[in-house]
Amino acid sequence: MKTPRISVVVPVYNGAQTIEACVRSLLEQDYPPELREILIVENGSTDGTAEIAAQLPVRLLRSTLRGPAPARNVGWRASTAEIIAFTDADCLPERGWLRSLAAAYVDEAVAGVGGPIVAYAHPSRSVVEQFAEMHSPLNSYSEGSRVYLPDLYTANASYRRAALERVGGFDQRLVTGDDVDLAWRVHLCTGCRLHWAPGAVVQHHHRSTYAGLARQYRQYGFGEVLLDTMYRGRQGYTRTPARQLWRIAGQFAALPRYVASSIVRQVRYALGRESEYRRLEPRLCLTASPST
Repeated sequence: MKTPRISVVVPVYNGAQTIEACVRSLLEQDYPPELREILIVENGSTDGTAEIAAQLPVRLLRSTLRGPAPARNVGWRASTAEIIAFTDADCLPERGWLRSLAAAYVDEAVAGVGGPIVAYAHPSRSVVEQFAEMHSPLNSYSEGSRVYLPDLYTANASYRRAALERVGGFDQRLVTGDDVDLAWRVHLCTGCRLHWAPGAVVQHHHRSTYAGLARQYRQYGFGEVLLDTMYRGRQGYTRTPARQLWRIAGQFAALPRYVASSIVRQVRYALGRESEYRRLEPRLCLTASPST
């Protein structure tokens, strides 16, 4: 197959601190520039994101509906390529990302391709970022072994335009979980499959504060509830209400253990026998508990 043309869609909301670095990483891709376009979809930012993006060599679009799903739909529908790649404004695709994604489309049975999402490596990572790196569900893709069907997170995903058109793109009613839902609908509606490309690596800026971590994990938990509501009862879907209740009960049962562990580790830290990360780990687990 000839080298395909690829459109990269990046939705952004208040991403002034990261959007330029994201775009630079896309401009530096080891992929023919004439076969690549970059579309930034501005989603109502209030921090100067639009002004920064307007100075970059990209197509700048605006979504009138708030949320990542509507923004991604605006982007891929305005694009011109046969392959549509998605990443986020807080991500840095590595240089071979597009080439690794494109290589898998030689197989006509492949409708979508994604790859690893790894933590952005910088020397001053907070303990919150370290925790997110080790526990992030963004790293949990495993073809054929997930709760229902393989999926792709839109921090690192791509699809054939024909597949997106077939399923109607992202479900704009979903405020989270829209990427997993899209992957499952592509499976169910097209009969094609997704492919995992280990060389298509994207670095991701994990949340660096407790508040940011709590918001992110609440979003993950809410996404599970939405997907359970939509897909429960389908053949092969394993997450039942009983399973969710068992997980909630388990979290409540773990609260005394979190508290006791926190006290013990605080004492050990004061004695110089525990690291800063280990001292704070129980609190971090408690912060992330809505989706664990």
